[in-house]
Amino acid sequence: MTKKKKDIETENDMNNEYEKTKIEMLEEEIEKLQEEAASYKDRWLRAAAEFENFRRRNEKDRIDWIKNANKDLILELINVYEHLELAIKSADTDQVPENFRKGIVMVHDQLKDLLKKYGLRRIEAVGTEFDPQYHQALVCTPKEGFDDNIIFDCIQSGYILNDKVLRPARVAVAKAPEESIDEDQEMPEDEGEKIEINSNKKKKKNKNK
Repeated sequence: MTKKKKDIETENDMNNEYEKTKIEMLEEEIEKLQEEAASYKDRWLRAAAEFENFRRRNEKDRIDWIKNANKDLILELINVYEHLELAIKSADTDQVPENFRKGIVMVHDQLKDLLKKYGLRRIEAVGTEFDPQYHQALVCTPKEGFDDNIIFDCIQSGYILNDKVLRPARVAVAKAPEESIDEDQEMPEDEGEKIEINSNKKKKKNKNK
């Protein structure tokens, strides 16, 4: 092999080694860039998810605020609504003109529809089981025909506004009657005498000491 040919082969080997090293460096750089891109993508997905959750919470809070913004006003209107109910009951006699009664009923129904439109509904009470989330017990007593913990009277109506309790229903709740001790059942005479005899013996014994 001539010297010139040997030098060419050596130069080719060096070039091949350089190219191999360069390719390895490029592959490492590509792998590093891919890892960084995956990291940025993961961060972006997390940020997007957090923003979406924030947007949903903000929207929910906004809707809840809008729904309950008129809470105090609706509470006042409930009083008017209930007074109209009492007026209808009072007007249900022959002494009140029919036109007057119809006028009260019409106003009552209009107000009822308006309150319903804004998400108000009455809490069920009589005949249902007592639930402290919706009911406030003012009376708790045995009641014939009603099982334990069942509401037998509604003293003041309660209302729910858009799935939230605006005012709990004030109710009377039935409770199971307590088992009373029969006073007619007396202790057998022989047992009573035994106790008395034993107590006398103790007294005599103590006296002898």
